[in-house]
Amino acid sequence: MPEWLTLSFQVLTSFVFAFAAIKVFKPVALDIGLVDRPSARKLHQGNIPLIGGLSIFAAVLFAAIIWLPNTQELRLYLIASAMTVFIGALDDKYDLSVRVRLVGQMIIASLMIYGVGAYFSNLGDLFNLGDVDIGWLGIPFTYFVIIVAINAFNMIDGIDGLIGALSINTFTAIAILFLLSDQSSYLSVALILATALLPFLLFNLKVGKHMQSKIFMGDSGSMFIGLSVVWLLACGTQGEQHAFSPVTALWLTAVPLMDMLSIVIRRFRQGLSPLKPDRDHIHHILMRIGNSPKKALLSISLAAVVMSAIGILGEFFGIPQSVMFALFIAVFGVYHWALTDTAVLKQFLREPKHNKPEYHEEI
Repeated sequence: MPEWLTLSFQVLTSFVFAFAAIKVFKPVALDIGLVDRPSARKLHQGNIPLIGGLSIFAAVLFAAIIWLPNTQELRLYLIASAMTVFIGALDDKYDLSVRVRLVGQMIIASLMIYGVGAYFSNLGDLFNLGDVDIGWLGIPFTYFVIIVAINAFNMIDGIDGLIGALSINTFTAIAILFLLSDQSSYLSVALILATALLPFLLFNLKVGKHMQSKIFMGDSGSMFIGLSVVWLLACGTQGEQHAFSPVTALWLTAVPLMDMLSIVIRRFRQGLSPLKPDRDHIHHILMRIGNSPKKALLSISLAAVVMSAIGILGEFFGIPQSVMFALFIAVFGVYHWALTDTAVLKQFLREPKHNKPEYHEEI
């Protein structure tokens, strides 16, 4: 069977199973109380099923079993993912403490690092002095990266469609880089993940008459996405046959990463916990200056596409990694300065100019 036809069947399987899983899980979630309830910080209407992550994982699991080679690496990834989704679902249901969630994330990271052997030991030529090889320090560094990625995607989940759009962008960009390097096995996983997110995005945005029952991602989804992103980036950037450079990974996750880092820096400067929920994320700020949630979603999604495109083009044209790294730091510096140290921020911090419902979920 031609490769393009195989890929077509893989993504079709992923989409169908994700759509079917949503239909199956939705009434179950309502029955057992796996829902997000309105509050002072969560301004949506009614109880919304938190089944996005469950449906996406179910689709990835079935598509992988049907289409992908039964390797130890894939099995351990699926096991780690199942544990991630389980812990996330418990958190969605019982609102686990931050300490319990972090312990769970460390256990999951250990399975990926020691079981799959996927960790970052080579950071690439960041300073034009040769590759930065951190050796065994790559293990604690990868623990840190996994926790950052999980919480970055968790924190960005603030308005309808945002985490879905950003995740699809990241997985699609990863797939393009694997395609350019002719690594079909990881290409399949990235495409399956991107496609499994489409039904969630359609239901989350209530697109079409058959998808008017809104669902949310939940912590199970944001944790699963974060883990999957790190695994694919580790597979793509490490080893002699790597598909792309480590600095390119920064561009593929630029928006959620920059948003989280900027928030953490601002909270430390204010003497607050870095995990304290607030309403100072980029989507909140865009709405406070008069944008509707849909305009904010479109603006942030386009920014993510541009960032990923810069990373892909830098890889394709062989732009030095040190240049790409310096450019990324410069872009982040401008982003953080614009949202923190300018007089315009005083306008951003006013109450929103509209009363449209929004959803905000953060650890």
